Amino acid sequence: MLSDNKQLYVESELGTLRKIIIHSPDGGIGKIIPGTFSDNLYDDIVHLKSMQKEYNHYVQLLLYFLDPEKIEYIRQCQASNSETKANCFIPGKKEYFNSDKVLEVQHLLEQIVKDENVKLRLISAVCSYEESSHKIQQQLEAINDAALLAKILISGILPKSASGLAEDQYIFPPIPNFIFTRDIGIMIKDHILLSRMATTARKRESLITKFLALYFLFKEDISKVIEVIEDSDFFLYEEQERKARFISIEGGDIMMIHPQHLIVGCSERTSSNAINEIIHTIFSNENLGIEKISVIKIAKNRAQMHIDTIFTQVKRNMWVLYGRYSEHIIATENKVKQSYLRRLMHQPDLIAIEEPEVLQFYKSSNEKYTAEKDYSLSKKLNGIEELLKQISIEDYNCKAEDVEIIYSGGNEFPYDDREQWTDSCNVVALKEGVIVGYDRNDFTANAFKKAGFDIITTAELFKKFDEGLKPQSLENTLILLPSAELSRARGGPHCMSMPLLRDKLL
Repeated sequence: MLSDNKQLYVESELGTLRKIIIHSPDGGIGKIIPGTFSDNLYDDIVHLKSMQKEYNHYVQLLLYFLDPEKIEYIRQCQASNSETKANCFIPGKKEYFNSDKVLEVQHLLEQIVKDENVKLRLISAVCSYEESSHKIQQQLEAINDAALLAKILISGILPKSASGLAEDQYIFPPIPNFIFTRDIGIMIKDHILLSRMATTARKRESLITKFLALYFLFKEDISKVIEVIEDSDFFLYEEQERKARFISIEGGDIMMIHPQHLIVGCSERTSSNAINEIIHTIFSNENLGIEKISVIKIAKNRAQMHIDTIFTQVKRNMWVLYGRYSEHIIATENKVKQSYLRRLMHQPDLIAIEEPEVLQFYKSSNEKYTAEKDYSLSKKLNGIEELLKQISIEDYNCKAEDVEIIYSGGNEFPYDDREQWTDSCNVVALKEGVIVGYDRNDFTANAFKKAGFDIITTAELFKKFDEGLKPQSLENTLILLPSAELSRARGGPHCMSMPLLRDKLL
C-alpha cells in the first residue's frame, strides 16, 4: 500500500468522508487495573472482548460508506469459522480486511517497519523514550516479522517466541487511548499538524504518529508535516517556568471547521502556549489560506477534556452542544443548580465550566506574514453558542433563523450531564447530516428525532444495506453504535476518527 498525499485533504467537518485513520482496541486496554486508572486516563475497567465487538460495528459502518467492496469479504468472514470471523477485524492477522480507505494504525506501522532503516530508527526512538535496556532494543531489532513488531510497539508485550523466555514479557506500558485517533494529529487542508500529547500515557502515540506521517502519509513531501515545539531557550528556564511554557496539543481541541477558519481549544490537554505557537505557525504558512482562528478557552476539567466533548458540527446550520457551555442557557435556574452543587460538593470551581472564553484572531492583510504582530485579536465573543451560529451564518451563509442547536440530553437535567459524560456531543459526520453517535444517549437521540432526524442502530442499518439500501441515499440520520463498553474509555465516534480525506462542500 503506497501513500498518495494528493489524496489527503480536509477543509471541513462535514465533507463526505473518503479516508480515515482508526485503531481497534488492542490488548493494552485489557491490562488496566484500578490502581492505574489515573495514569492511563481511564475511569473504569473495560471488558476488552465486548469493546472489540462494539468497535467492529464502527469499522463495518465505515467500510459500508468508504470502502463497500470490502463488505462482501467481511460477510464471507462472518459466515466462516469463529477464528476467521474474529481475525478479519484484527490488524496483523492474515485475514485482516486491509482497506486503503479505512486505515489502521497498527497496519500502517507494519508497512513502515518493513524498511530496515525506518525500523531501526523507530525502535531506537521508542526504546530511548521508554528507557529500555540495550538487550530489549537488540531483541526488537532482531525481529523480522513486521506485523509482530508493529503489535509489540503498540501493545508493549514481547512474546516469549521473540524473547526466548518461558513467558511473555512486558517491555513498555500499554497505550490504551490509541483508539482515539482524533487526538494524534489533525489534517489542515493538505497538511498535518502533529499532536504533542499532554500526558505520559499518550506520549508513545505521538512518537508513532510522527513516524507514520514522515515515512508513510507524507513521505513524498514532509514539508506538509507541521510540528509545534517550545522555544529554543525553553530548557534554560527553571522547572516551574518550563511548565508554564510547555506545549501540548491534542487533536480533539482542533477543528478544521471551514476552508478559511480553524478552531482551537485551550483545555486540560492543549496548552495556552501551544495555541500561541499554532496561531503563528498557521498564519505564517501561505499555502494554508487560513484567515481566522477562533480560540475557545475552557476550564481544565476531566469531564470536558477537549472541545469536541462539548460540541461538534452536524450540518452547516446545525450543531450538537452541551448546554452548560451555552451562554443562552446559563440562566437563573442553571446558576441555582450550580450553587446547589457547590454547596453539596464543596467544589467552588464547578462554576468555571459555565464560563468559556471565545477569542478570534484574524490574519494581517499584509502581503506576506513576517512578524508576531501580523495577526490581531479582532473580536471577543459572548460564548460558544454565538461562535457556532457565527460560523453557520458568516462562513456557510446560512440564515440566522435556520441555525439549530441540539443540546446534550435535550438540555434536561440530569440527562444533559449524564449523556455529555458518555459523549453525546462527540459525533462524527460521514457526510453532512449523517452522523455517528452512541446508542446509550437516549435523550440526545430523542432531541435529534424532534429535529427531524431518523434514528437507527448499526445492526438495523446493516440489515437495510444488505437488503439494498445505498449508504449514499441516507439523509438527516443519526446512526447509533453499541457503546456499553466503548463509552467507558471516555471518547466517542469523533474521538475515534482521524479523517484524512473529505470531499469539499459545494
